[in-house]
Amino acid sequence: MNVSETGPVPTNDRPNGAPRRATFFGTAFHKVSGRNQVAIPRHLMKVILEADEGQILLVRWNEEGFLRMYTQTQLDQILDGIRRREDLTEEVRAALIAHLSGHAEPVEPDKQGRIVLPPHWVDQLGLREEVAFCGAFNRIEVWPAEARRDHETRERETIAASAAKITGILNL
Repeated sequence: MNVSETGPVPTNDRPNGAPRRATFFGTAFHKVSGRNQVAIPRHLMKVILEADEGQILLVRWNEEGFLRMYTQTQLDQILDGIRRREDLTEEVRAALIAHLSGHAEPVEPDKQGRIVLPPHWVDQLGLREEVAFCGAFNRIEVWPAEARRDHETRERETIAASAAKITGILNL
């Protein structure tokens, strides 16, 4: 933190020198209107606005059963990471970048934080009645509500099987 005449001012740098970026946490379920309109949960919208990382983009990756929502800065970092990958050929890097860029759809929230879900993804994923917004660190995942509930049930079973192994880590 820097200090000004009015008090502490948060800096845009992390201790290790990496720039601060929007990070997303939590899950919230919201109804979808008849016009494919849904409100981004307030706590997630607040992070988006405070981060000021450019437009919001929806991406569907590799036939996943949900959409990924990135800020422009976050998606740019992913694309830059692909460009730096030495284990991929130039042809594969170019194809991945073209695919991600070409399939990213900008969405613009209104003053209430509502967005319109692209109709083709509403149809493909079944995002009709209710969706789950899930913070996933550098992105927000937008799931059909029932698919997310099923995923969370399977996830709880997996975590329960490993919980004893990591309890010590959580208690540090």
